[in-house]
Amino acid sequence: MTGKVLRIATTPIVACLLLFSCTALGQKVIDSRVASQLEAYLKPFAETGNFTGAVLVARKGRVLFRHAYGMTNYELRVPNSPATRFHIASVSKPFTAMAILQLEEQGRLSISDLVSNFVPDFPNGDRIKLEHLLTHTSGIPNVNDLPDYDTFARSPHTIEQLVAKFSGLPLDFQPGSNYHYSNSNYNLLALILEKVSGESYGDYVRKHILDPAGMQNTGHDGEALRLIPLSASGYEPSGIDSYEKAPYLDWTNKTGNGSLYSTVDDLYRFDRALNSDALLKMTTRQKYFVEGPGNRFGWFNRKRGAHRVMSSNGRSPGFTAQLDRFPDDDVTVIVISNSYATVSQDPIAAGLAAIVFAEQPDKPPVLRALAIPQATLAQYAGQYQYGPDYFVPNGKVTLTADGGVLLLELGNFRTPLVPISATEFLERNFLGKVVFSLGPGGKPEGMTYRYGGKDYVAHRVDAK
Repeated sequence: MTGKVLRIATTPIVACLLLFSCTALGQKVIDSRVASQLEAYLKPFAETGNFTGAVLVARKGRVLFRHAYGMTNYELRVPNSPATRFHIASVSKPFTAMAILQLEEQGRLSISDLVSNFVPDFPNGDRIKLEHLLTHTSGIPNVNDLPDYDTFARSPHTIEQLVAKFSGLPLDFQPGSNYHYSNSNYNLLALILEKVSGESYGDYVRKHILDPAGMQNTGHDGEALRLIPLSASGYEPSGIDSYEKAPYLDWTNKTGNGSLYSTVDDLYRFDRALNSDALLKMTTRQKYFVEGPGNRFGWFNRKRGAHRVMSSNGRSPGFTAQLDRFPDDDVTVIVISNSYATVSQDPIAAGLAAIVFAEQPDKPPVLRALAIPQATLAQYAGQYQYGPDYFVPNGKVTLTADGGVLLLELGNFRTPLVPISATEFLERNFLGKVVFSLGPGGKPEGMTYRYGGKDYVAHRVDAK
């Protein structure tokens, strides 16, 4: 009897089953180890108040990690969950671009068509192609950069009103001759989508993209009075480890370029649909989703180390989002947050991907705050001016000491500087480092902002 059992155990079928079981078990062990590393990487960001949101990481169709941190509403103390719906800002752009490409597949337009074919009275429309809009090469200025945009965006507007807001502006350059990321391009694409399809932007996206992809918890926020179940409130970093409410925005002003909300699970469904012909034909995807300069069809297509990545990211008042697809590796990293801080994009999304690829993620900045006497903080208060290489050329910032931190203000931009040593501070919106230079008697003479591998030097310009 024993011999018979042994002979059965060595048959090819049983051997294959045993091999499959061992392989599956080994894969579970590997996946569990990766999940633990992902959790350990995120823990200090969450514990120090530098990440609130939800994360999903998947590889080859398996979800390795799915977790939420922080609060969906800090006033009511309601925690975030993977089911929380977050505004995804410019991660909406791939959906708008997909809608235009669907219409091209149907023969209802071509991306080589001129804007004037659809909006006859749009200035320079006889020189701007749909492809220019889709690739930010139209020269149309960014509506977000207008001086009164923040006030304008607090009220609801139709897509026609949005386009009218920037239609009369002179072009920044000749269409097709340069690149400049501009949200206006996708406002105009939304108008063209409505004219060609005969459907509203929200209805088209729901019927032709969200429903086919099974994205039942995603939608267009086109009516401020409408309730969105399980939706997160938007915040900005405040103080050492807390948050404050983000400025109000009526999301109709982001139609086409940033008006969608979603969940990590729904964005993963979108990722899976992009691997099939459910939304776009393979020939269309292979033609347009290729490496190239800048943002093209809603994606940055480039290499991150040895890995090709399709990356879409967004940032609007109170929210940030990142959807990274590594098509050759079938790895997906999704990070969405109800904080205006870009930590979800840099360094978190890149760090999570590195861990999945068994690489060493960049060392995160020091996140723990150091108690500094108020008198020391007060010495740093004043005005500092950057040079022409700064994000806002020659920008003049004001620092004030308040509640154990320095508050940096530049126009409408505000961000806390949290002390991590006597002369070094963590800038909470972008997790850059600010280092003060001291002169005779220990008086601050300037500061250097270190971000993205670059140093931006500012000199003190107020009376010491």
